[in-house]
Amino acid sequence: MNRFEKLKGMEMPDAKKFLTELLGDKAEILFEDLRETVKVMEVEEGSVIRYGGIEWVVLERNLHLNGVLAVAKGCLLKKAFDAKGEQNNWAKSTLREFLNSFGDDGSSTLGKVNKNDLIEFERDLTTDDGMTEYGTCKDYISLYTCDEYRRFRKLIPNCGEWHWTITGDSLEYSFYVRNVISGGTLGSNLAYYGSRGVRPLCILKSDTLVEVNEEG
Repeated sequence: MNRFEKLKGMEMPDAKKFLTELLGDKAEILFEDLRETVKVMEVEEGSVIRYGGIEWVVLERNLHLNGVLAVAKGCLLKKAFDAKGEQNNWAKSTLREFLNSFGDDGSSTLGKVNKNDLIEFERDLTTDDGMTEYGTCKDYISLYTCDEYRRFRKLIPNCGEWHWTITGDSLEYSFYVRNVISGGTLGSNLAYYGSRGVRPLCILKSDTLVEVNEEG
């Protein structure tokens, strides 16, 4: 049986995987007609969408903010939490500064993600041991807290890579930040350690157009 005969007998998800392995990124062209473009508020929680050239998982339709909370399906890059090596306070971290840097046209450091499609939202910087001295801050692009990770864990697919949360371990051990290890459980690491993944979290405005796969 040659490759094309094998392809004929496959279900759509298996066929897409097979062609992607065979053709790489070029395979996406073959499946463009299987995607439909909708407003993000119309997408069910737990669904995978494509926005800004990135795949996201819809976590919550936030009616209060008139937007949709979404997290990247996988880690997009690796960076230190705070390259200055100072502390685990997300509000002062170099990673936060990087993610929330935008051009005059709203362009971001993440593919085609644009500030004009995002809602600024408040972030709770309570440390893992319950101290509130860091207060809160507001981000357009953030990471989840430990509490958010626990809350949405059933919807968040395990990406198989270590990646940061924004939750500091404690004030006493101010160099340590909580992260998610490859198996999906929580751990911690030094804030200036640069090989941890970045899995962005954001709130898309309700009328932002996104792509979803018809086959789900």
